[in-house]
Amino acid sequence: MWKRIAVLALVLILAILVFRHSGSFLVVNTPEHAELIVVLAGGNNDLRYWNGVQLLHAGWAPRLMLDVFAKGITYGNNDIDLARDFVSRTTPGQSTVCPLVINSTYGEARHIEDCLRGTGVKSILVVTSDYHTRRAAEILRKRLPHYHISIYAAPDPYYFSWKWWQTREWAKTTLSEWQRYIWWELVDRWRSDVVVKSN
Repeated sequence: MWKRIAVLALVLILAILVFRHSGSFLVVNTPEHAELIVVLAGGNNDLRYWNGVQLLHAGWAPRLMLDVFAKGITYGNNDIDLARDFVSRTTPGQSTVCPLVINSTYGEARHIEDCLRGTGVKSILVVTSDYHTRRAAEILRKRLPHYHISIYAAPDPYYFSWKWWQTREWAKTTLSEWQRYIWWELVDRWRSDVVVKSN
């Protein structure tokens, strides 16, 4: 009987540890100097962009590319037009906009490849929200194997903290990202449509 209690106690302790660290597991922050900073679409895109700009000004890469959903409309204005105007004012001559049609990180890889075709870029520093970094890094490295990809975790304190149990928003974000990460591991990872670089 005591053995069963000890085993149950050990399982409970392990479950608590796993549960407690489920937020921090999602975060990967391994930035490296690169030829281009790519700011992924989604999440708090404005926050992601300004983190990318800070890296640009700090010399992590000489240029920046902002991914934007092509069909997005904000207050009657096309998001692509707004983004192009915005980057031309905030980082003139240093940034471009990459239009996206597919609203997923998995699909975004294809659009990144399209936008980089012919540029000669081989190394990318990807900027995304901290909770999205592990999944984004794995997806992009799998789908774009011909690029050297590093990743920067942009803090997004309204939506996420590794202490996810402390607020409703943090808990929602953590659960949602875990659902997407599990889908990536069980389904998308095994698909064969890896993006192939064209000459």
